[in-house]
Amino acid sequence: MGCGAQKNSACLNEKLRAKALEIFRRIDINNSGSIDKDETQKFWKTNFAKVNTQALFNAVDFDKSGQISEDEWMAFWEIVKKSGYTDKEISEELDNLMEGKAWVQFRKVDEFVKRDQQRKNSQVQQIVKQNSKRKSLVQQQQSFHQE
Repeated sequence: MGCGAQKNSACLNEKLRAKALEIFRRIDINNSGSIDKDETQKFWKTNFAKVNTQALFNAVDFDKSGQISEDEWMAFWEIVKKSGYTDKEISEELDNLMEGKAWVQFRKVDEFVKRDQQRKNSQVQQIVKQNSKRKSLVQQQQSFHQE
């Protein structure tokens, strides 16, 4: 089920991962590793900022903490891919976000998350944990190469 080192068409490719991370880091203006509603409203400025922020948090804040961690953000985009959206569709939506355009509701993802809430073992939480492990491995590799 994971999207580790293996090539899997149901996983985000590296280009999409990089693009998603770039957007996350643009929103995370205080570089805390998580984004809050104030940051997202500043990101959207006047482009229906409160509406976009609420839609984003409804979709991506899986633990309902009021903060979206980098792991939750990346897990969301993995779920988008697993839900059947193409690389092209995902790339277009990420490009739109880069330009500050409105948050789009991903109905297939909403359905996935709704079904997942009824499961004993949450796939959403597994995907969040996988992204956390992946981030840790990348950080370890980077620190190893810097030494």
